[in-house]
Amino acid sequence: MKHSMIICILALATAGLSVQAQNSEVKRNPNPWFVQGQLGASYSTGNTGIGQLLAPYGTIAGGKQFSPVWSARLAVSGWNGRAGSETSGQARGFFYGAATVDGLMNLSQLIRLYPERLFDVSLIGGIGLNRTFTGNVMSSFMGRLGLQGAFRMNEALDLNIEALVNGASDRWNGLNDHSFDSYITLGIGFTYRIGTNYKCLTCVSEEVIDVPYSPEEVNALVNEARAQAQAAAEQRVDTVIVKEECPPVTKEVRGLQAYVSFDIRQTQVSGREEKNVLAIAEYMKKFPDTQVTVTGYADTGTGSREINLRLAKERTDSVVKMLTEKYGIDRNRLTVGSMQGDEQLFATNNWNRVVVMVAE
Repeated sequence: MKHSMIICILALATAGLSVQAQNSEVKRNPNPWFVQGQLGASYSTGNTGIGQLLAPYGTIAGGKQFSPVWSARLAVSGWNGRAGSETSGQARGFFYGAATVDGLMNLSQLIRLYPERLFDVSLIGGIGLNRTFTGNVMSSFMGRLGLQGAFRMNEALDLNIEALVNGASDRWNGLNDHSFDSYITLGIGFTYRIGTNYKCLTCVSEEVIDVPYSPEEVNALVNEARAQAQAAAEQRVDTVIVKEECPPVTKEVRGLQAYVSFDIRQTQVSGREEKNVLAIAEYMKKFPDTQVTVTGYADTGTGSREINLRLAKERTDSVVKMLTEKYGIDRNRLTVGSMQGDEQLFATNNWNRVVVMVAE
């Protein structure tokens, strides 16, 4: 009887199950540091034709975003300035540089917080030091005011266009003819937000069955215990017949969940997200009795209710089309739906541009 109990306990112990949930984690910095670079042209106000007062201009800057509205940066700018002579009508060039501390106020976000806006307009104001390096070297405090337009290319990169009016003390351009000198700059460049790289939002999560031993190993251990019990019984004079009755082994539980995320206003599955659709398709082929629920969403922080409902449905249809037409999944195995109101899965607005697939 002891040997029979040992066999049963061994079988039960090696067939125990533990379930672990694997979830994806998004790491993003909502208020990142950033760097900027621009090239363009400057126009120095003067006493001759506009064409003679145009010169190349460039700037590099680094700063910090403190909120969707407020940012600050340290900028180093300059290159070539031009000064015109009222008597000769000619212009001469000189080199200069400026270092300023600028504050940026995002007017678009100030009107309405809108994380997914494709174009933002910011007001720029700054003060600093301006210095010429050709001819009569001149240093002076300066101020600037202007606008910056930013086109969002992706989470980390913007294309920006910046126009500034800069004021310095008189004789900045080598002439003593005004109470102060001024020049206008126009630059085009890029802004890169540091630390905005993030892991894939739609990493596939699956319930993993952690079985200490495979069925073959369990059978081998049980057979070994039986053999030991039989050998011990044969050494005894009396023959004991052991009837072994063990509880059935728990069956493995299956389940799979995957997410497909979309860029703003996009409804087609991108190449980087197709792997998650493929994961569901392969799972359904492996387990032919599996049914999958496909539900699409849109973030309510962007666009109107009507647009969001349409985007959610079109994203769902895009995933269903890929499952059925590209991967050959029977449409009858899919339960399809999309958000009907303002329901949101995640607290972070951007994450809700998603289609959820749940296989059971």
